[in-house]
Amino acid sequence: MKLLIIGGTGFLSSALVEESLAAGHKVTIVTRGRQMRAVAPDVQQILADRNDLPSFRSAVQGLEFDAVLDAICFTPEQARQDVECFAGRAGRLVMISTDFVYSVAPCPLPIPEEALRDAPTEYGRNKAAAEDVLLGATGVLSSTILRPPHIVGAGGLLGTGSLQGRDPALPARLRRGEPIILLDGGALLIQPADRRDIARSCLAVLTAPTTLGRAYNIAGPEAVPTRRYYALIAETLGVPLTVASLPSDVYLSAFPNNASFARHRAYSLDALARDAAFRPAIPLETSLQEALAWLERYPPPGADAPPSAQEAEVLALLTDCDARVLNRLASPLDR
Repeated sequence: MKLLIIGGTGFLSSALVEESLAAGHKVTIVTRGRQMRAVAPDVQQILADRNDLPSFRSAVQGLEFDAVLDAICFTPEQARQDVECFAGRAGRLVMISTDFVYSVAPCPLPIPEEALRDAPTEYGRNKAAAEDVLLGATGVLSSTILRPPHIVGAGGLLGTGSLQGRDPALPARLRRGEPIILLDGGALLIQPADRRDIARSCLAVLTAPTTLGRAYNIAGPEAVPTRRYYALIAETLGVPLTVASLPSDVYLSAFPNNASFARHRAYSLDALARDAAFRPAIPLETSLQEALAWLERYPPPGADAPPSAQEAEVLALLTDCDARVLNRLASPLDR
């Protein structure tokens, strides 16, 4: 197939390029040309900024593709741009959305695609609105939506469900023996998806007619407690893991816009398996090992940063609180 990938040089979109080439497709990318990641010589590049609609429209005008893979559609305006530019000129479009479109209210697990979309953040609301634009335009541009959660693999920072989130200094913290501050002690479930599995799911839906006009979860093969995610990283580094627990309700009182991180993120993949005959296969351990190898080879800015004063103070308060509670429980209880 003749594919256009909007993005093409980022953490996820570069995997779309790699997997598309490996599957024998002809690939063109639209990129601003600002990323340092190398582009394969047989990939055609179109330099354009999708946030500059006239420039973007001019760059793709008159071009036709079997499919468009949009890895950087973040707003309904950008979704309308896709419809305007590719209706009648692309056979299919796949948008990479996010699990942040879902409500954070308690619900049965694993979460299906039919779960309530009531995003608590502007990012999630914009993604949901972009989904609606594309799915509403299926009559003129056949679209499929994919919703990944935390994405892992070579080229990305690690960390989720913690005070720091994606953290360039995480390997250094672990090597220094510092406790990692995890929400609810790392009990929240997470189902990270490897960047290559997401790319392969994109290609799978392109050849599955029943996926037209639908949205699908795409996550990793299994959901694990966040603590297990960090334990696998520590095991790969050959160091112990020490955890400090930060109650998620306390965290959300300080950071209400991070509500999508402070919940279970475990998803049903049955619909994607049924309609596209695809299930993710890359083990979390493999993804984390590859990510750590990449970070070792290409240390990001802040890789050796010490804990901030705020982090150190929060850790001290949590440790003191735990000690006080333990001391009280060890004393005779009042009746």
